[in-house]
Amino acid sequence: MAEQPQVPDDITPSQFFEQLLPMGFQAQSAEGGAPPSEFAIQFTLTGDGGGAWHAFIHDNHMHVAPGTKDANLSVTLSTDDWRDAVLNRNGASLGIILPANRPGKPDNSGRAKALKGTMALELARDEKDPFKVELCFNGAPAPRTLLRMAIGDYVGMQDGSQNGQMLFMQGKIKVEGDMGFLMQIASLNM
Repeated sequence: MAEQPQVPDDITPSQFFEQLLPMGFQAQSAEGGAPPSEFAIQFTLTGDGGGAWHAFIHDNHMHVAPGTKDANLSVTLSTDDWRDAVLNRNGASLGIILPANRPGKPDNSGRAKALKGTMALELARDEKDPFKVELCFNGAPAPRTLLRMAIGDYVGMQDGSQNGQMLFMQGKIKVEGDMGFLMQIASLNM
């Protein structure tokens, strides 16, 4: 895996989204992964110090600018949860909001562009409120699915060390809402 830029503890959302995120994307692309040919992601951070950033991937480059635009995927979370993910603390990791490009994993951006709906995650962690993030595909609020599980299990699913079907059969994943939509999202990780 390409070495990712070091993230300082005092990083601002603007610095992360406008500088480090495009650098990290380029580092992953240089590994020879399968980056999407064209895809738009809207990031919105709520609470103190929050804001909105639009990331657009085109021709193996990522361009990020402050503000909001239509996107294939909108990611919304609190500034505090974002900071935990970016700094890999309190059980969180960047993979929760930005899944890493795994070797051998195909570009599923075309399938993601066809999805319509919203998935909310509530990821339990020790001695802290759950990590909450909402993923909205193509601006569609419905169908809506809520997934509840332990943050470590979710991170494991994202990095490929955990199997979601096994976790579900073991009762470690609780689902409310549209199960069919959840299955469509799960198929993106294959």
